[in-house]
Amino acid sequence: MLGARMRRAMTRMQTLPAALMVAVASLASACGTITFDFPEAVGPSDGGLDAASTSTPGPASCAAHETVCGASCADLQSDPKSCGQCGASCSDATPVCDRGSCAASCSAGLVDCAGSCVDTATDRRHCSACGATCSGSDVCIGGKCSCPVGKERCGPSCVHLASDPLNCGACGVRCDGTTPVCNAGVCRPSCTGGLSACAGACVDLRSNPEHCGVCALVCANGACTRGECVCTTGQVLCGKRCVDTTRDGNNCGVCGRGCPASSVCSGGTCI
Repeated sequence: MLGARMRRAMTRMQTLPAALMVAVASLASACGTITFDFPEAVGPSDGGLDAASTSTPGPASCAAHETVCGASCADLQSDPKSCGQCGASCSDATPVCDRGSCAASCSAGLVDCAGSCVDTATDRRHCSACGATCSGSDVCIGGKCSCPVGKERCGPSCVHLASDPLNCGACGVRCDGTTPVCNAGVCRPSCTGGLSACAGACVDLRSNPEHCGVCALVCANGACTRGECVCTTGQVLCGKRCVDTTRDGNNCGVCGRGCPASSVCSGGTCI
């Protein structure tokens, strides 16, 4: 019986080109005995070519004011590692990112939070103070974490009282049994007025950014028109992302026009 080592060698020979197979056979005939010492096969998980060809995917979507930079989202207006455009780092004499440009210090009204010039009255990551992040869907209004317009706080969550089946019309009012859906703040047997039931909530699929076109389809930029996610005012759809072409270093002025590493995008022009 062939040894395990020879069986492995014979198996690997099956993958050799025909011409090389002939040469090996001739050499074996002339020498009488030949020993094969093939390296162990390398698969994708062992660092072979297949593994090297993979890359870390970027985020599926970013907030309306952010841009996809590699594997993460960045605010090009304040990120000191991507100031004005992805990868443009601020350092030395101009260590902070102030409204898309590296500067020595932040402009009046803005606060330096680890190199980012932010408005602590409106920035949800630095609400009232650096590092004070608002939780969940809260936004920062006047330096305080609050529910977005149109939502009310019920316990730790911000909800739509007009459609939330767990807080229908008022916090804690649950819709169940014969009236399982919340329609205009009232528990009812079914949705009315052209609204559709999505997990007990009666919503307008034509305009609801959390159920745009179909239930549970969330618009990253928070805008749904006629059942389709659209870009908010001041943004343009480039591919599948909404960007501000006046300051996006990868889409400066128009989609696809990138700025050189030595410049930034300002007013839709690389400078």
